[in-house]
Amino acid sequence: MKMTRVLTPLAIAVSAAVGSHQALAGPSGYAPPAPSGPDPVYSAGTGVVRIGASFVDPDDDKGRFNFEDPLFVDGVLVEEFGRPGYRLDDDTTWNFTAGFMPADHFMIELGYIGKSEHDLDLRAPVVDVIDAGGGEFAVVGEESLRLGRLDRWSGFAMANWFPVCPESWIQPYIGIGAHYTDFDNHNIRSPVSDLLVDFAGASEPFDGRVRYEDDWGWAGQIGVDIMLGRDSNWLVNAAVMYLDTEVKADMHYRVDHDSFFADTAVRALRTDFDFDPWVYNLGIGYRF
Repeated sequence: MKMTRVLTPLAIAVSAAVGSHQALAGPSGYAPPAPSGPDPVYSAGTGVVRIGASFVDPDDDKGRFNFEDPLFVDGVLVEEFGRPGYRLDDDTTWNFTAGFMPADHFMIELGYIGKSEHDLDLRAPVVDVIDAGGGEFAVVGEESLRLGRLDRWSGFAMANWFPVCPESWIQPYIGIGAHYTDFDNHNIRSPVSDLLVDFAGASEPFDGRVRYEDDWGWAGQIGVDIMLGRDSNWLVNAAVMYLDTEVKADMHYRVDHDSFFADTAVRALRTDFDFDPWVYNLGIGYRF
């Protein structure tokens, strides 16, 4: 009787434990896997497209042209005009990018930065020839004249690294790659053309143009994608890019030239400048 009193509660406890284990294990008798964490946001196979606005700010926004020939005003050499200064403005445009992740944490990105229009001003001389009795000399000041407008667009390819876990809904990244930047040539505007006719021997009717060489260079960026909710495919993007860009610019215009072969010749002002824009991007995107 005593043995029955001891075994009966023990049997009930064992039976309850076995029953609860079978309920957890399911009909097959195997325990289910442990609950998993949140689904990855950025992982291998993820694609992203983005569109937004870009502020293009030239790093080298001022410098000097170099005259091919010296300048004389009424027979007096004006050395200061041998290197007239210039200044570039900044501008806002648009951008589009598309990226694909071949592996976790890594994305290949192709992008386009639309045409930006940068006002180009020439620091033109104000020349006054003075006869001081002992000889003539030129007094030179400066004024700002609109030379034209430098238009550019860029295409680029980047390899981006996303350092945080794929499940994070905030995805910072850093990238490096290459870009191609195209520059449009433009005519010399009338304030500068009048100056060249008056002081630099340009022939009339005036015929002058500024020509630029397109450029390849390296590019780098740092940015962040922020999902609009863990389960959303929409995102906000912010990024800062740097495009290493060296530009060769020539300002050509015709001058009177009395020779057997031609009545006119071409004179040039030349400069090399590091356009090197910082590009600040803000936009929206979609992942799939």
